[in-house]
Amino acid sequence: MTHPEPPARAGLARVLLWPALVVSVVGNAVASVAGAGTAVSLGFGAFTAVTAATLVVRRWRERG
Repeated sequence: MTHPEPPARAGLARVLLWPALVVSVVGNAVASVAGAGTAVSLGFGAFTAVTAATLVVRRWRERG
């Protein structure tokens, strides 16, 4: 059984994850428009997916 996070730590994680998500989405868009290599786009895409999934899982755990 997992223990719930203290509210301060949960808030800090949220504050760090949302800007990371925005930066990764913007980076992916810029990489696509600029014609950057596939590896750059895949890197930004993977980071975006992991960040978004982390936010979703954290939200489900808070509500659950």
